[in-house]
Amino acid sequence: MGCVSFTLKTLEKIKDGEILKGLRDSKKIPEPKRIELRSEILKHVSYYRVAFVSAKFIDRYNINQAIFYGMNRCLPTNPEPFEPNRTMNEKLHLSASTNEEKSNRNGDKLLNGGSYLLADGNYKLKITKPIEGYFSLPKGDDLIPSISAASILAKTYRDEYMEKMDLKYPGYGFAKHKGYGTEEHREALLKLGISPIHRLSFCKFLRSEGSEPSLF
Repeated sequence: MGCVSFTLKTLEKIKDGEILKGLRDSKKIPEPKRIELRSEILKHVSYYRVAFVSAKFIDRYNINQAIFYGMNRCLPTNPEPFEPNRTMNEKLHLSASTNEEKSNRNGDKLLNGGSYLLADGNYKLKITKPIEGYFSLPKGDDLIPSISAASILAKTYRDEYMEKMDLKYPGYGFAKHKGYGTEEHREALLKLGISPIHRLSFCKFLRSEGSEPSLF
């Protein structure tokens, strides 16, 4: 889970194509480009944080609760208020076809200067930090710069973690499939059994047909 904040000046530069060219959903960016963009993102962010949620937490509480928990861990304890029109500047990046009526919101405070969260997905969020409200948008990681950047940071740091786990737990192919439910991954589990970092809910296919798409 990742969180990123840009200043209004930085957002304007992104919009004008001066910096962070190719910013979009991390899954649609080749790995070398993601690494390149991460370095550039870290040069321009005013705040960022990446948080991991353990497989045990997900198994105990479910994936949605893990998302809410990770999101709250990423948010700043004392968030700075948005600059005037800052959130609206980000909304200008939405495609003309975006149906905002399908988005979840909490209040209508986009321009009131309060601390505001922009999130990918279609969640009714449970935010415990001092945030004024939120705007939850499906495919937001492909439409809004700060969400795209957070997606890239989360993806690249997670991939690096999986590469380390590949050394710690060889044979599962973590460095290659990065924890996703590929056929190679499933075959390794059938051969080697469950490692300490696997989600038990992911491994249900060992007893019956069907599995979930990734470790986390």
